[in-house]
Amino acid sequence: MCRFLTPFPCLLTVLLTGCPSAPPVAEAESGLIPALEIVGSADLFSGGVGFLALSEDGNTFIAGNENRGVGLYRTSDHAPLERHYECEGEALATPDGAYSCNERVSIYDLGYIDANTWYFTAMAFKENDMRVHVRTIHPPQEISVSTVNELTHRAIASTNRNYIAYNNELIDWRTGKRYPTKATVFEPKWPTFPTVTPDNRIITYPGRKTVIFDPLNDTMESWKEAARLDETIIVTPDNRHAIGLSTANYKCTLWNWPERKKIGHCSERLRGIFGGYPEYLEVLTLSHDGKFFAIGVDNSVRVYRVEPFKLELEVSTPGPVNTLALSDDGLLAAYDYKGFLRVWDVAIGSLAGQHKFLDVGWAGMTGYKLLFQPNSNKLFIKRGGITVFEIPKQAAQQKAKNDSGTRTEDEKWRGRR
Repeated sequence: MCRFLTPFPCLLTVLLTGCPSAPPVAEAESGLIPALEIVGSADLFSGGVGFLALSEDGNTFIAGNENRGVGLYRTSDHAPLERHYECEGEALATPDGAYSCNERVSIYDLGYIDANTWYFTAMAFKENDMRVHVRTIHPPQEISVSTVNELTHRAIASTNRNYIAYNNELIDWRTGKRYPTKATVFEPKWPTFPTVTPDNRIITYPGRKTVIFDPLNDTMESWKEAARLDETIIVTPDNRHAIGLSTANYKCTLWNWPERKKIGHCSERLRGIFGGYPEYLEVLTLSHDGKFFAIGVDNSVRVYRVEPFKLELEVSTPGPVNTLALSDDGLLAAYDYKGFLRVWDVAIGSLAGQHKFLDVGWAGMTGYKLLFQPNSNKLFIKRGGITVFEIPKQAAQQKAKNDSGTRTEDEKWRGRR
């Protein structure tokens, strides 16, 4: 509540966040920070891991390298379950003669559709086209291949439970049926980098505009009030909220989706335009259950509850934020441009642990990724290879975990105290 005796701080909070409750105060930087324990690592590919995704049940992960192939692995011991387009030598022999690895295929994207279904996109150079491969884990088989004929070196797909959005069309991966969009009206020669929503619509960003397509009903509309933030507009899995950049004031903004009614702002004007580090972009992440999100701006990270909209935590990092991750049970991980990996307990604002990597400078710190393993206390970081950390469990956390009965969402987060 906004109290009469503190008008200025409350007014400032209203302007930025709609006067949410005050977040926990993060522990002092001068205090002793526990060290995060490394419990596993894997190189997987001689050229490094370029792509990484974890399944929603936490049992498997997929990893790939643009020129060395793609694989499915078990999270418990990193054992390979499948490898495709594998290329570890300088050349491979075929009935047609030897050819270079780099002439075989390029992997451009991968991800999970559900816990048992995953995909990857690959361009086979001899066929000169792009293909989206969809596979199941049990049984291990390919269930569909869609040729998308898009000769771009930034081939990114977006998926929901039923469809794959790729450039200018929506593809039913079960049947292969395609639904084209009108994106070529805006940029006929360039890919649109789509975001497919849970309700089967496609958000694209042609010509610095934000356009919403409904390929199933063949409709199109412009969303003038929104722009992508951290490369995309995020729609929560329950299809009720969207997070992006307001074109009115260049602030991180939460909307109702699909009504697109503004709920509130989640940052000041962002650093790409007005911040102290214009060379670094903002970083946005959503918890897997879609109930919390975090935004990193300069050396600051804010964690918000989506419903009701509320600021839960604000913390600082030694360097500008590089990448973020949120777990469903209330952990925030941040990796910054000085090589610091830090993990916080959001409910109480305390640092659960830290690890310092060798500082390789801004140029060597692109393409990093953080992922919490579901149903565990482990954190994966993609940084050349893969490194796995174990997050310390506090006695109270263990007690809460052992308590019987069903807990509410608030009780889950408070149980970490």
